[in-house]
Amino acid sequence: MPAPRPSTGRARNEQARRDVLQAALDLTGQGVEAVTVDAIAARAGVGKQTIYRWWPSKWLLVFDALLTHADRGVTTPADGSRRDRLLFFTTSTFELLNEVGPALKGLMGQAQVNPAFATEWRDRFVQPRRQALLDVLGSTNADAQAAVDLIFGGMWYRLLVGHGPLDDAYARRLVTAALALI
Repeated sequence: MPAPRPSTGRARNEQARRDVLQAALDLTGQGVEAVTVDAIAARAGVGKQTIYRWWPSKWLLVFDALLTHADRGVTTPADGSRRDRLLFFTTSTFELLNEVGPALKGLMGQAQVNPAFATEWRDRFVQPRRQALLDVLGSTNADAQAAVDLIFGGMWYRLLVGHGPLDDAYARRLVTAALALI
């Protein structure tokens, strides 16, 4: 039987981690720029050192909080027509964006100026969602890729520019246009 490993320091408290993620998510309503590590620590009831032990930057912390929330919020049903599944995915995504849009705008901005964060953003947020949408479409050919770009492009444009709502009617129009490409 191997000898137990010596302790390398205090064990991470999973409840504290969840509290920090929830505090970060709660504070993002006005956008990421307004969120500080001090405010997150105070709201979560932890020290700043606890936060920095898990996350090297505020951006990665907020990103993890949003990913945790987003991964619970957008699902794809296995049954139904391709149109129905695509519409469900799109409307679920819009509902999530309407909750956390200000924070996502800040993270998108950070991805434009921080190459290391941009890689995390693409690998952990963009690519899994693109793949989920391609799975719904049942194809990865150029037409399916264009359909994914149309849906996400329309979504990001409305989110960033704010000229129109992300609602069910817009989701239906995007889905109809995307399916016409395939």
